[in-house]
Amino acid sequence: MATVVELPRLSDTMEEGVVAKWRVAVGDKVKRGDVIAEIETDKATMEFESFDSGFVLALVAEEGEALPIGATIAVLGKQGEDPSEVLAGPAKAPAKRVPEQPAAKDEAPAKDEAPAKAAAPAKAAPQAAPAEAVTVDADSRRIPASPIARRLAREHGLELAAVTGSGPHGRVVKADVERAVSEGTGKAAPAGAPAAAQAPAAQQYSAELDAWGRPYVSRPEQRERLSQMRKTIARRMAQAKREIPHYYLTIDIDMEKAAAFRADFNATLESTKISFNDLIVKAVARALRAFPAVNSAFAETEFVRHGDVHVGVAVAVEDGLIVPVVRFADQKSLEAIALETRDLGQRARKKQLRPEEMSGSTFTVSNLGMFGIEEFAAVVNLGESGILAVGAIEPRAVVVDGAVVVRKRMKVTLSADHRVTDGAVGAQWLTLVRGYLESPLKMLADPHH
Repeated sequence: MATVVELPRLSDTMEEGVVAKWRVAVGDKVKRGDVIAEIETDKATMEFESFDSGFVLALVAEEGEALPIGATIAVLGKQGEDPSEVLAGPAKAPAKRVPEQPAAKDEAPAKDEAPAKAAAPAKAAPQAAPAEAVTVDADSRRIPASPIARRLAREHGLELAAVTGSGPHGRVVKADVERAVSEGTGKAAPAGAPAAAQAPAAQQYSAELDAWGRPYVSRPEQRERLSQMRKTIARRMAQAKREIPHYYLTIDIDMEKAAAFRADFNATLESTKISFNDLIVKAVARALRAFPAVNSAFAETEFVRHGDVHVGVAVAVEDGLIVPVVRFADQKSLEAIALETRDLGQRARKKQLRPEEMSGSTFTVSNLGMFGIEEFAAVVNLGESGILAVGAIEPRAVVVDGAVVVRKRMKVTLSADHRVTDGAVGAQWLTLVRGYLESPLKMLADPHH
């Protein structure tokens, strides 16, 4: 019997996924362990290896379609086998609601209307049915179609009822809508009143002129599907701001010695070069080791004091933000931190990180200095007690020993969970971070002594 391939859980926080790309086609032979698809999760795009062997009988999920974990995405089996048998169960589910409709007949005798008046509405009902099948998207009248197909049909003004579905059990898929659009076979949905309602507004604005004496140009609204990563970021950031009582502390750091130290350090290395961010990660890690209260998390009835220091480094990618983790950062050398952050950052931008490389951080560093941002406040990640927002290093006029001089300065802001630490602890921790950056040689001492 054919085997159903379900959407797997590829990360601990994954709730739904998207088939970003199929690596197989219907008719291909698949062995156990073969990569059959690329799955977009909330953190990365990962290869999905088949757990079974056989021929691809059907590809149920469309590329780009968001599906819950456990949803059927493909069917494997013997060559020539009919996949409809294993797909029939879920496909017949909506039909179970049809027998419930006769219950309405029990209400008719109670009303006891005149037979002549009751007959007329009954004859008129079939005329309204086609429009209802398109506009009413519920119960047994629901037209089987993928989410992408529905969206395309709306964008092109087509009625799904007029589109012939080629998917399992007549399901309308993306290709069916695209074919209907190109061939002009899809019946256009009636525009009716909405179009007429827009006419006065269009006439009003077309009469107004811009600064150059030309009529204003109205541009269409665009909608873009959220990626799995963006969905997760939105959900988790909203949860973090809702549940974590944030407080913020900003401190100004003299980076003159750090700049000189970095220049000397890089001059002695032939291959690896350290960045200012590597220095910051090292300083943060050493300060976390000295202040276990900051390297903690709130857990309803207790504090979790993390024994290890794992620093997350926020990396901007096309879809949002990924936080790869530098593990045991307090025990690593600057050169080791530099090598690891480069590797993690490069693979993060290519969505090649493994789930374990993006989880388990005890604190996070977010640096926007390379974008010219002077200072900002970040959102604390769930499961951590704080995040350090790093601004740009820039020359500023400051007073040193009673004289105005120009020095390289940098502002950093600690966003902290007030359930875990108070302002005094956060201030002491920030002061230690500043101390390490203003005297970088202190960071090279053995952390175990």
